Order: sequence, then structure tokens, then C-alpha cells
Amino acid sequence: MSRLKVALVAAAAALLAPLPAAAQSAMNIGVLSCEVAPAVGLVVGSTQPVRCVFRANNSRRREVYHGAISRVGLDVGITEGSRLTWSVWAPTRRIQRHGLVGRYTGTSSALAIGAGAGSSTELLGGPARGIALQPLALQNVVGVNVALGITGLTLE
Repeated sequence: MSRLKVALVAAAAALLAPLPAAAQSAMNIGVLSCEVAPAVGLVVGSTQPVRCVFRANNSRRREVYHGAISRVGLDVGITEGSRLTWSVWAPTRRIQRHGLVGRYTGTSSALAIGAGAGSSTELLGGPARGIALQPLALQNVVGVNVALGITGLTLE
């Protein structure tokens, strides 16, 4: 079996694994906004640096995260930077400082010829896979790009 097939099967299995009980009774705790760097997509995937800011609902607290967003699957083309925004759901109303550090996975798709749009399903991950990131809007994509696959977001 090719490396790509193995990676896609492993990612799909991780996505379909049952959620922890904590994630099933999650509460909205804030918004995560990420600036994504420009990228050149390769046939089997891409990786782009991100800078994210988390704003908690219950305080004026802002936390800055750095990391990368990657895609395994079809990803061909060139894109300018973009912005992604997620609603953050956690098992409790409060999480510790920098409590979003970790790896998140989900699926996504994008199409751009000039200006275009991308979509993402919920990303699951973080500590004990207890954090869910739900997209608040379509991703604005500028460039020439076609993408479809498993998406990973790593926050540090």
C-alpha cells in the first residue's frame, strides 16, 4: 500500500474514533483566529505556518499561538495568505493558560482561481482530544489552487 493511502487511512481512523466524554458535553469558550502564510501546494499535500490568537468569552484574555496547518491529500497550486476563524469548544468553561497547545485533525476543501473559498469541518484535538474547533466562516483563498484532504493544525 502506498504511503499516501496509509496516511489517509490512519487519519480517517483518528477522525472516526469515538470522542472522549468530555468533548461530547463541550461548552463554547472563545474564538481562535489564525493568519495562514502563503503556500505552494504539492500533489500529496502542503504545510503552512500559522499565527493564531485565542480570545476567551469570559475575559479579555488573549493568547498568541504559533504553529502549522498541513493537508494530506490533493493539494495543487499557489495561494496567498488567508485567515481562518474557529469557535472553540472545551469540556469546561475555563482552560489553563495556553490550553489549546496540541494537534488537531479534520477534513477540508478549497478551490481558487483568483479569489475563491475553502471550507473545513470541525477539527478535534488538543489535550486528550478534548477541544473542538468549529469553523465560523468560509476561508477566503486567493491564488490558483485545488485542495481536498485531511487537515492537521498544530498549535504551540
